Amino acid sequence: LNSTIPTEVGLLSNLTRFQIFSNSIYGTIPTEVGRLQNLERALNLSSTFLTGTVPTELGLLNKIKQLDVSNNSLTGSLPTHLASMASLTHLDVSNNKFISFPLGEKWNVLETCDLSHNQIEQELPFDMSGLSSLESLLLSNNLFYGELSTSLGSLVRLQKLHLDSNRFSGTIPDAMPLLVSLSELNLSNNRQEMMCFSSMECSDFVFEYQQGDTVCCKDNTVCSDIVEIEGGGTFCLSRGLRGKISAGFGSILTLELLDLSSNNFAGNIPPEIGRLSRLKVLNLADNFLTGSIPPALGELADAIVLLKGNDQIKGKDGSKIAPLSLCNNVPGFDFGNDPTWCPPERNALKKIHEEARGQEWTNATGWVDEFNDHCSWHGVDCNEENNVIRLTLENGGLSGRISNAIANLTSMETLNLRDNDLKGS
Repeated sequence: LNSTIPTEVGLLSNLTRFQIFSNSIYGTIPTEVGRLQNLERALNLSSTFLTGTVPTELGLLNKIKQLDVSNNSLTGSLPTHLASMASLTHLDVSNNKFISFPLGEKWNVLETCDLSHNQIEQELPFDMSGLSSLESLLLSNNLFYGELSTSLGSLVRLQKLHLDSNRFSGTIPDAMPLLVSLSELNLSNNRQEMMCFSSMECSDFVFEYQQGDTVCCKDNTVCSDIVEIEGGGTFCLSRGLRGKISAGFGSILTLELLDLSSNNFAGNIPPEIGRLSRLKVLNLADNFLTGSIPPALGELADAIVLLKGNDQIKGKDGSKIAPLSLCNNVPGFDFGNDPTWCPPERNALKKIHEEARGQEWTNATGWVDEFNDHCSWHGVDCNEENNVIRLTLENGGLSGRISNAIANLTSMETLNLRDNDLKGS
């Protein structure tokens, strides 16, 4: 179809479903659509070429269950009357140019709310507990700002929560880990540009500040624990989501996506995240995380694990070496091909240990320790480049077989495995 929506459509008083999506429909939505009082099942005008604003009369369709105007070029504010459409179960206005939206308190049967990829600039409502049936809340790529509502934790049916690429700030509500049905949590890309204030506008004086303190300026409306000091009396704050990552996320066993990247999160990576056996993506990149990488992340064998951009994370005792289990078991680990973090010969030696029944060796000191440098393992000698040049495990109780991984020790000059019980041809 290649036309406008005729005003005469308002005469079709018996319509229960109106769907014209994926056509070459252009022009505006006529106000006469609001006369279709028997529309109950769906109004779908998506993926067309509609422009202009959404008429207020659309809010009169108080029986409708599905409203979809996504993938158009609609502009302006969505009418407040939409908040009264209590029968809605599916609402999709994504990929338009809307600037505000009335999140409705009466939407207690709404299951999907997709406002993503617009220009909506407003705070989330303080109380969202009325959206008790919500399963997907998708607000990505907008200009939402302010702190996350603590009432998000009451949306116990929520399965997808996408708040990425906005301007949210503050900490993650303590109740968020109570969303035990959640499969996707995306809070990424909420970091904003630095804002600078005289210390006279802030909660601290420069001479009192200690690294890690939270500083609030401008009548406590701008707070951050990512702080730079310029000159003798100016605080520069990086806004975004901040604070520690809760160990409680390790209790949301349904999680498949956990993306907290490009924010201001600090502190240690909770080892409890390693419990998330369904996880496909763990993205903590580009934050201010510290401490060592927990070996428990090595349990995420099927996940992509992204940690780059956290310049202060480290291995044990300050070394830049990742846990052996993470390097060996998780192909999607972003440091996996970095020979500093994940020495490839350490992985090869681990396979040799496994296939030669290392748990039975008479001396396996240092072997397969999560953070030990492999050059310190018993019987292993390395050159200055940390490449194995000698492997001496004679009369060491080795059995099983010699792993094919031994071929990866390409600098080796001496191999002594005599007086063991190795088998194979």
